[in-house]
Amino acid sequence: MPLQLLTSYLSNCQHYTTIKNTKSQSANISCGVSLGSVLGPLLFIMYVNDLPNCSAFKTVLYADDTYLSLSHKHLHVLKYLVNSELAKADKWMHLNRLSINYSKSVYMLTRCIKSLCSPTELTSFNVHINNVLLSVGNDMCEVFGRVTVNRQ
Repeated sequence: MPLQLLTSYLSNCQHYTTIKNTKSQSANISCGVSLGSVLGPLLFIMYVNDLPNCSAFKTVLYADDTYLSLSHKHLHVLKYLVNSELAKADKWMHLNRLSINYSKSVYMLTRCIKSLCSPTELTSFNVHINNVLLSVGNDMCEVFGRVTVNRQ
């Protein structure tokens, strides 16, 4: 019975858009769930639950946001690891019919001991997904253990 209920919920779904008083024609949804649905967030989390298994990132999933974290004591190795692991995550997304919004994706170095990181290393630290250069996040952070604290 639960499987039939879920199948019924996901089958023959349609969506439309309303702008002011004008409603678009309905279209069938062949993949995914309706935005704003009650079960949508739960089904999405169930769908992406194995994303953490596709790469070496520490992964935190919250609704449709994903936080990926990786560390290494050598910045040049970290740069290589981040870019290669992002390629794995991007491949997983495509295989699962999902996409990454590159314009909303940013990266941040949260801690670097200055004596170990040269200015050249810091300025040459670039992160790419699918040949798209990501922006650097603009929040200044310090990492205390596993807790990230934003400085205002």
